[in-house]
Amino acid sequence: MLPVLAGLAGVIAAFCIVVAWFPSALWGTPIQGIDAPAHYYFVRKLLNHGPSVLLTLQSNDGFYPPLFHVCAALLVAIGGALGIPAFTGSMAVMDAVNCVWILGAGLLWPLGMLLLCRYFFRRASVVTRCILAFAVPVLAVSSGANPYQMLYAGPLLSYGFASNLLPFLMLATLHFMDAITDTRAERNERNERLLKTGLLTLLAFVVVAGAQPKMMFTYILVMLPFVLVRLPWKLIAAVFAGLAVCAVGFFIFAVNIYKNSRYFHPEQWFHTHKPAMTLPTSLTYAFSDGMVTGDPAKGLISFNVPTVAGRAMIALLVFAIVAAIAAVVMNLVPFVPRSKVVRGLGAADRPDVALGKDALALLLAFGFVLFVFECGATLTGAIPNVVTAAWYRNEVRTMTMLPLGILPLIAFAGACLDRWVIRVRNAGDDSVRGGSAMAASAEAGRTVVVSAETPSAVASHAVTGSAMTARVVASRAVSAICASLMVAVLIGAQTVNPVKAMMVESLTNAASLEKSDPNEQLTTAKFDALKRMVGVTGTDALIISDPLNGSMYATALFNANMLYPVYNPQDTIHGQIFGQVERDFASGDSATMLGNACGINPSQPTYFLSMGPQAPSLEFQFKAQFNQFHDAALIAKYVESGALKPVATLDLTTYGDYAADWALYQLNCPAR
Repeated sequence: MLPVLAGLAGVIAAFCIVVAWFPSALWGTPIQGIDAPAHYYFVRKLLNHGPSVLLTLQSNDGFYPPLFHVCAALLVAIGGALGIPAFTGSMAVMDAVNCVWILGAGLLWPLGMLLLCRYFFRRASVVTRCILAFAVPVLAVSSGANPYQMLYAGPLLSYGFASNLLPFLMLATLHFMDAITDTRAERNERNERLLKTGLLTLLAFVVVAGAQPKMMFTYILVMLPFVLVRLPWKLIAAVFAGLAVCAVGFFIFAVNIYKNSRYFHPEQWFHTHKPAMTLPTSLTYAFSDGMVTGDPAKGLISFNVPTVAGRAMIALLVFAIVAAIAAVVMNLVPFVPRSKVVRGLGAADRPDVALGKDALALLLAFGFVLFVFECGATLTGAIPNVVTAAWYRNEVRTMTMLPLGILPLIAFAGACLDRWVIRVRNAGDDSVRGGSAMAASAEAGRTVVVSAETPSAVASHAVTGSAMTARVVASRAVSAICASLMVAVLIGAQTVNPVKAMMVESLTNAASLEKSDPNEQLTTAKFDALKRMVGVTGTDALIISDPLNGSMYATALFNANMLYPVYNPQDTIHGQIFGQVERDFASGDSATMLGNACGINPSQPTYFLSMGPQAPSLEFQFKAQFNQFHDAALIAKYVESGALKPVATLDLTTYGDYAADWALYQLNCPAR
């Protein structure tokens, strides 16, 4: 019961840490990042069209994992029905997205990590279980890698939500493997256990895939070591055969859907990618679990000096690695002299093969995670390109894996330390009891042999007692050091954490509508202009504009029917119209420009919005596709020909000199 209460306290503490960190500026304004409007659009689409668009959330009706957005849409629907103010106004979608992120990062993530890590320390003493049950959830939200990185970068909301759910799938898989390898149980009992754990694993798999199918690459990476060390060779072969089939299928899909001449030249993949970190910086970041500091002017990825908490985390991780290696050597290496090990470390008389396999799997999992992270952050060439292709060849997504490799390893090491301390203590107690019994027998004169003990034998007992005392002292010293390091991480990460501080500062600054550059994504003037625009057009009329000038936020904020509600409207499936409208507008011919645009939603008016240049903070490789929407001479030509008619009732030039070319035009669509 005490470990359960300790775990509950840890999860509550973790939730409070996340809520305290969350930028207050995001309650009332949208997240301003290149991916944010897309997530808001997906929620709006669900609210407007219901379950029928569950598998077609993209603007081209393509698939996008819906779980995060379904949760946000349900929150808006239920909260609005109950009359909760936060879910009834124009910011309802934004506030719902914030709430779902906090739910995932502040509750699901620390709870999932607690349950996953508990699997490795569940047989420890009550004291150790209580300590780790409280510490693990707090450690899970102390890292700069996850969950905060997913709100800061992108934001990658679906990927982050799937990361928060992944520990539950990993735990279910571990129990499923236990059921597979359990040969001691009766057949009926084993089959029942296989069925329950198998269904639970399948359910968790579906949930995580619903959040983000790409998370399966991380799942495979982290769980593959457990497959290798636990399962029979036939099942291992079957797993690899299945992975090979999936890999071939995925390759065929990619080659046919995404045409490219570089598929067989991996050294040319991601040719625009540049390593974000040096090797020392990335290793420091990884081993400290993102608890680093540096020069904010050089950017977050340049941070390479561990904080106090970071140094303590490095020490804990090194100890965990050493403890896991020791567990592997003592339990899996057959030629280790057990008698010496027993005398020196207080280990069990017989090898604990299961413990050794867990240690080996955790070491391999951490090694795999570290290798993929280094490939994404530092290394270049064909091999890093192939290894990290599933994670888009950068360090942002691979950062989320670091806690999955680090925290279970630390929890396992804590359980190993607990076993060692208990065995050393018990061995010392047995020695003391044995010595007392021998002394009592000699004093009573009942055992001649003992009373006639030679001086050398007495000396031998003294040496044995001294050695045992030294081991007890050593075990207590190691325990005290590890406890001190744990306290340093738990407290230090909450008081001084430059990575988290810089993330929240960046998010706060980005969310502000008061910006020095009037051309940024969303400013006070653009917010007001979009609101006034929707007041004229309504939410059914189609509006054409460059999404990178900030107009894509009109859908998120005011449910406007923007042709381009996201920065990258794909021209696949039903998206050919996006490219066609761009080419038609660039043609310079009025009839061509009106043809396709007016036919998209013929029962409603169609508008064109000019609202300044593309925001400098929105980096997009193919942003030139929208250049024609900023061609003043082209727009003037269409106005002169009558193809575009300025909406006289909406003057958008009053915001300042920078808004001199801001205007809303109605397309003079022919009668249909």
